[in-house]
Amino acid sequence: MSKKIPIYHYIEYLFLRSLESIMILLPRKLSLALGALCGDMLRIMGVYRSVVNKNMDYAGLFDKKRKKVIIKKLYLNIGRLFADFLRPSDIPPPYSVENIDIAKTVFSRGKGSIVVLAHFGNWEALASVFGMQFYDLNVLAKPMKNLLIEKWLSAKRLKAHVTPVYPAQALRKLLTIIKRGGIIAMLIDQYAGTNGTPAPFLGKTANTVRTVAGLLHKTDCGIIFAYALLQKNGVYDIHIEEGPSLPISRDEHDAFITAYQAAHNDVLSRWITGNPEYYFGWFHRRFKGRISY
Repeated sequence: MSKKIPIYHYIEYLFLRSLESIMILLPRKLSLALGALCGDMLRIMGVYRSVVNKNMDYAGLFDKKRKKVIIKKLYLNIGRLFADFLRPSDIPPPYSVENIDIAKTVFSRGKGSIVVLAHFGNWEALASVFGMQFYDLNVLAKPMKNLLIEKWLSAKRLKAHVTPVYPAQALRKLLTIIKRGGIIAMLIDQYAGTNGTPAPFLGKTANTVRTVAGLLHKTDCGIIFAYALLQKNGVYDIHIEEGPSLPISRDEHDAFITAYQAAHNDVLSRWITGNPEYYFGWFHRRFKGRISY
């Protein structure tokens, strides 16, 4: 028996599709400007401002004056990201790639690969670009509560040659993908609940997903990190770097995973401290269990 869809889910879906229709009709430059305006309106209305402030204050990286500037840019950027996200997924936005040879080399080893992502820059556009260039790209995804939006989102990803992998029996599916030499894109910067363990992040301790480090330990797969940052000229700057290699034996199971969790978080922390206005994880309860939201 199919699950009954609440009325408000239909309303959310129709609103989203209406926005999508508008953004597709507008020239991209205008849609980005409109997105930035909407993002700034959310800031003025205080949407998620409390969460953002608590995260930034807890991290303690910025003084009050700089934090104010970062937050304004953050909301402008998330509006622009959403505007681009609503455009057709099979037509990537303008982009330039730094170190594409690193990705090609890692992927060509035939051992399976993981692309480590964060809510930093436009990760959906990044998946679209990779999906158009590389075969067998999969993304670990948490299904949306709104089934109508989930179906729409899944179709967008498939259109960009990206296959979603959902939590049900995810580990078995991920291992199958790696064993056949496929690619998995995975976000690792959210609170992971019972599936995570403490690891350093932005100079603090945060609950961190173990999946990437665990798969690396089990399979010796390739690891790359990537992000896509929108520049003032409307072009995405895509940066790729190979994952760190640590002098630690696989025989030391727990120590291996703990060390790689920390090393992977160090990469993300470096990105975020360099361009904090592009880190949309500020909107998440990243330090849940450490601070009160």
